[in-house]
Amino acid sequence: MFLPALDRQSDESLQKQIVRQMIEAISNGTLRSGEALSGVRDCANRWGVSRNTVVLALERLEAEGYLETRPSRGTYVHRTPPHVGTRSPNASSASELGETTRVMNTPRFLDRAFVGDNDGFPPLKPSASPLNLGFGSDVPLYRSMEWRRTVQRLLIRDNWKRGGQFQPNAGLPFLREAIARWVTARHGLSIDAQQVIVITGLQQAHSLVSRALLSPGMKVALEDPCYMGKRRLYETLGVTIVNAPVDGKGIRMAGLDLEDVSLVCVNPGCHVPTNVSLSLPRRRQLIALAGQTKTHVFEESMFDLLALEGKATPSLLTLSGGKNVLHAGLFAPALGGGVMLGYLIVPWALLPAVIDAKLIMDNGLPWLEQEALARFIDAGDLDNLLKRNRTIMMRRRDYLLSAMKENLGEIAVLGAGHAPRLSWFLPPEFPDTASYVSRVKERNVYIPGEYPLRPSAAPPMPELDRLVSHGYGEVSDDELEKVVQVFVQSANLS
Repeated sequence: MFLPALDRQSDESLQKQIVRQMIEAISNGTLRSGEALSGVRDCANRWGVSRNTVVLALERLEAEGYLETRPSRGTYVHRTPPHVGTRSPNASSASELGETTRVMNTPRFLDRAFVGDNDGFPPLKPSASPLNLGFGSDVPLYRSMEWRRTVQRLLIRDNWKRGGQFQPNAGLPFLREAIARWVTARHGLSIDAQQVIVITGLQQAHSLVSRALLSPGMKVALEDPCYMGKRRLYETLGVTIVNAPVDGKGIRMAGLDLEDVSLVCVNPGCHVPTNVSLSLPRRRQLIALAGQTKTHVFEESMFDLLALEGKATPSLLTLSGGKNVLHAGLFAPALGGGVMLGYLIVPWALLPAVIDAKLIMDNGLPWLEQEALARFIDAGDLDNLLKRNRTIMMRRRDYLLSAMKENLGEIAVLGAGHAPRLSWFLPPEFPDTASYVSRVKERNVYIPGEYPLRPSAAPPMPELDRLVSHGYGEVSDDELEKVVQVFVQSANLS
């Protein structure tokens, strides 16, 4: 039986020692996948700790995917725990593994999460898994007890009767109704379920809106800089792109001309890639200007669900009364990259064109996740999970900022108000941005994106080329210390 070596004089709590050592035991094979664990009482007696300590340790290990509870049977090592290396049966030698890695890292086979992510995912390393500072989460929806209960109830108790039926292309009616109620509560604006279209990501939402509302020669205003994939999409349509520079308060309204602009796309809550939020005065200015010029507004909502401090600023959807704003939200940043479901709220006047575009684009989305998500929202479990994740992410952000200040000195932070994103400026004594990010990656810490940031027009922030933007949701609390060490080493400050 597994027996942790507990140091009662250590500053590390007994619970954390148990969690750390069990992860090590699972990762090195001492505890094998599917192996049963003793009960809480037996573990507490053998380990010489309280039952509460055991319960909390096991709950954390289960939340992170190392353990699983089987109803009426007990607790087991997860069948597919994270960070446990697997070996392809066809790669039996080091030379074969090296050849596989070489082929997969050629441009043709390069796996990328996002457009502009030129490096793709880190190369395979048999010795160590990279620490990924991407924008996902290591406490995703799928590991929550509430989600597991929801799916089990759906498949086992209810036998999922609707699973054999075709449903409307715009999304499962139950999910659209649940989202409509949820958005109404969040934004203080009455939304009808018919205005909700279920989407698989913001890129699909942009494709829908552009197909429905635009034609070659029209003008579209985009934040500058913005996510490269969005810019490339509109470039392929043959529209004229109007660059709207972004500064520390979001899109600049001074000099912004929306005359003859058919659509303006903004991410006011947490701009990508700078992480700044559009100020309330500018939001009101934008809505007023768009109303005067009869310009439709496309509002993105990605990281808003995990705002870490202060009262949320009213959305453009709220400020406009929903008249000319298409509002697209995505659950993935808050609930993990595996939940690529979102919603598009469409004004009544534009709804027929957008519905027609959706019918042309695809034949609908898989229903299992939609049904489960609808139940999850309807039961209030989504809001409860967001509260827990917000607490976890705030703790990580605060630790990271504190450790960076202690080891790197005063760092100018541009955006840290929404989890799991952090953007900060490299101090003058650091290497240039591309060199610094490259050094970080060489030390097995992965920062996504392309550096330095290159706006299409002259940036309103001259120091934008010194900005680094990354996440912290995919690494554990303990791994953040390693991240800071790498930051220091890459700057030659140690």
